[in-house]
Amino acid sequence: NFIVRTGTPSSMLLDAVGGLPETTGKLISGGPMMGKAFTDLNSPVTKGTSGILVMDSNESKRREAQSCIRCAKCISVCPMGLEPFLLSKMAKHDKWEQTENNDVMDCIECGSCSYTCPASLPLLDYIRLAKANVNRLRRERSKK
Repeated sequence: NFIVRTGTPSSMLLDAVGGLPETTGKLISGGPMMGKAFTDLNSPVTKGTSGILVMDSNESKRREAQSCIRCAKCISVCPMGLEPFLLSKMAKHDKWEQTENNDVMDCIECGSCSYTCPASLPLLDYIRLAKANVNRLRRERSKK
């Protein structure tokens, strides 16, 4: 564990622990379910940084998405009582107002839906996309 100043480049922390293994496949800021993948090794440490997860290239590969089998596991594990499959399906088809009406903004992005999906659907990715677009719509409405 390190106590560092906000703004410290993540690369400095990685160097302090001996660098990255050759088999590194993905770096995640935060945990494996709610963390976000690094796009730049020099990303700064922020107030909310809880850790840096280094994933092996074998562990970091997503399984190929299959067709939904309508098992409803994503619904049963959602702590907010949402319907992740429905939200992601609407987002996939750019139906932002419908996702808003189905409470997409209530999603806490825990990742439980994607983790439990036997079809390996990227449910959380689509939900995050929907939330970003709903936020954009709300900003546009407030300007009027």
